[in-house]
Amino acid sequence: MKKTPMKERKFMHNNFKRFVCLLIVMLMIIASLSSCLSVKEEPSISQEITSTTEVVETSDPTIDENGYLKDDLPSDLSYGGAEVNILYWEDVERPEFFVEEITGNDLNDSIYYRNSKVETRLGVVLKYTGTKGNYQNQSNFVEMAENSVKAGGTYDIFAGYSLTGATLATKGLTDNLLDFEYLDFSKPWWPESLIGEATINDKLYFCSGDISTNCLHMMYAMFFNKTLLADYGLEDPYTLVLENQWTIEKMIEMSQGVYKDLNSDNIKNYGDQFGFATIDLHFDAFFTGSGLKTIEKDSDGIPVISESFGSSKAQDLVETLTAFLYHSNDAFGEGKTSQYGSAQAFADGQLLFTVDRSYISSGTLTSVTDFQFGILPVCKYDERQENYITVMGFPYTLYSISTASTDKEKAAATLECLGSEAYRQVTPVLFEIGMKVKYSSDETDSQMFDIIRSTVYIDLGRIFTTGLDNITYSLFRNMVSKDSTSWIVSYNAVERSLEEKLALITVKFE
Repeated sequence: MKKTPMKERKFMHNNFKRFVCLLIVMLMIIASLSSCLSVKEEPSISQEITSTTEVVETSDPTIDENGYLKDDLPSDLSYGGAEVNILYWEDVERPEFFVEEITGNDLNDSIYYRNSKVETRLGVVLKYTGTKGNYQNQSNFVEMAENSVKAGGTYDIFAGYSLTGATLATKGLTDNLLDFEYLDFSKPWWPESLIGEATINDKLYFCSGDISTNCLHMMYAMFFNKTLLADYGLEDPYTLVLENQWTIEKMIEMSQGVYKDLNSDNIKNYGDQFGFATIDLHFDAFFTGSGLKTIEKDSDGIPVISESFGSSKAQDLVETLTAFLYHSNDAFGEGKTSQYGSAQAFADGQLLFTVDRSYISSGTLTSVTDFQFGILPVCKYDERQENYITVMGFPYTLYSISTASTDKEKAAATLECLGSEAYRQVTPVLFEIGMKVKYSSDETDSQMFDIIRSTVYIDLGRIFTTGLDNITYSLFRNMVSKDSTSWIVSYNAVERSLEEKLALITVKFE
C-alpha cells in the first residue's frame, strides 16, 4: 500500500535548494570569466550540477550533496538488468524521454544523466517505443496501448499526451497508482496541484510532475517588450504583479494607443504594431487565470461541473476579451493556423504584450536582439482575486502503469526513480538555471517564473476533456475566437450533455 504521506517534507528544503542553485550559477559565471584566459573546454551545466558533491556538506540522510530531497527507494533494490518497456508519444513537442548520447546541450544531457542514473540504481534497462500520440493522433496511441494489453502486456508504462491519460483509465487499461509501495506522492517531484486533483474516489490512474519536462515548458506566461514599455512611458508591470494590481483591465489599459499600421495597408494584421496579440490556442490562459473552472470536486471528492463555468463572470470575461481583440485597434487575435503567429510577431518587436507557453523564452525568443523582454504571470480577473493562476498547455505527459505489466512494482519503482532523478538532474537545468537565469533578462524575471510555477492549477475538465467531447476547453476558446458573446446561452445548450458524460466517467472510477 501507499506510504504514509509526509507533505511537510515537500516544501521544507525549497529555500535551501534555491540557494544551492544560485551558488552553482555563480560558480558557472566565475568559470565563464576564467575561460577568457584559457582555451580549456568547460563542462556543461548538467555536469556542473552532477559533479558538485563538495558544494553542500550535510549529515541529513534525506538530502543529497546539492541540497535536494532524496527518494525512499531501497538502496539494494535491483531488477538484475530487466527491461522496463515504455510506450511514449514520439511527436512530443519538447525533449523529455531519452537522449542517445551526450551532445553538450545542457537540457538533453540532463535527460541522458537521469535515465542513466535510473538504470544504474534499479538495475534495469529503459526500453522506449515511440508512436504518434499528440492531439491529432490520440486514437493511435490509445489503440496501441489497448492492443498491447489484449496481447498480454507488451508495455509496463504508458507515457502519453495529457489527454490520453484519462482515456486509458476509463478504458480500464491502467492501474491505481496508490496501490504501489514504491510510489510516494508526498514527494515534491509529484506536484500536489495535479496529484490531488486527479485522485478520484481514492484512485489515481496517471501522474506527472518533474518526470515530464513539458510540465515546465507548457506553463503559460505573459511576455512584454521592455523597449516599447519605456517608449510609451508605461507603468512597471513587475510592480503591478507584486502589488496585486496586474489584472486584465490593467493590461488592456496599458495596450491602448500602441497600435501602428506599420505596413500601411489599413488592415489589422501581423504586419502592424499592437498592444497585445495572441492566437486562439492561448485563450485558455485567460479563463483559468481568471479563477474560472470547468470541473471540480465536491465535498465527497466526486467530480461535478463548477458553478463558475456557466457564470456571469465567465460571460463578462468573454465580452471583455472579444471587445479588446476584435473591436479595438489595441489588440489582435487570430486562429492557430496563421503562418506567422503572435510569438514571432513579439520576437520581431511588434507587440507590447503576448501570452504563450514558457518554452518560447528558450525557443522563438532566443532570436530577439533589438530589445529585452520580460516575463509575467497571466493577469488576474481583478484585484479581488487572491492569487495569480497558471494553466498548462495540453502537450505535457501523463504517466500510467499498464494493467498487463508483468512486474508492476518494477514499473512503479521506475516511475518513482524517474521522477526523483528528474527533480535533481533535469529540473535544475531546465527551470532554475535555464528559465530563471539563462533565458531571463534580470532577477525579477526569475521571481516571476517562481510565481508562475507555484500557481499552476490543474482543471479536471482539461484532463478529462476527450471524454467530455472537448466541451471543457473548446466552448470558451471557440466563442472568443468567433467574436461571440452569447456565453450563457451556449453554456446552457451543452450543460445537460456535459452532466451525462461526466456521470459516465465518475461511474467508471467507482
